[in-house]
Amino acid sequence: MALNFPFKKSSSALSGSQYKPDIDNEFSEAINLFITQRKKAGISLEKLSEMTKISRNVLIAIENGWKKYLPESTYLTSMLKCLEVELNLEKGSLDAILTQKVSINNVSRLKFNFINIDFLSSWIGSLLYLIFMLLSILALNSQQKYLLKINSISTEPILIEKTDINNRTIINDQK
Repeated sequence: MALNFPFKKSSSALSGSQYKPDIDNEFSEAINLFITQRKKAGISLEKLSEMTKISRNVLIAIENGWKKYLPESTYLTSMLKCLEVELNLEKGSLDAILTQKVSINNVSRLKFNFINIDFLSSWIGSLLYLIFMLLSILALNSQQKYLLKINSISTEPILIEKTDINNRTIINDQK
């Protein structure tokens, strides 16, 4: 007997959702506007990629609504402005694509990821850094205590001895 929790998503919904475009009206309208204006101008994706210096893969992701493959919002903002100029669109007409991408980034920021360096700026990263530093200090301290215990290091100053070859006597230089 399977338990169905109201907050648990089904596996079929999770597997196909990342490749299908969402049904959000503003997002889909911006995509449709991009597609119709590009086709109306008679520009292929390759030609548009050459004209705007935007990767063909990014243009395909915009056209298909694949949010997962869109670049970061900083880059996407400048790309959308460039696309609006090349396709003779009104300023800000493709901004729905950007707002949709920003909302996805805010949700995915909550994940804890050791590979991403941003975790150091969170409280978890600061706590891990503090624990690592304390453990390092304790390890060095215990190593020094062990070396003192086996007399491999001394806390007394080192005396330099010189030997007079002719007289075979030891001369201590103490300053």
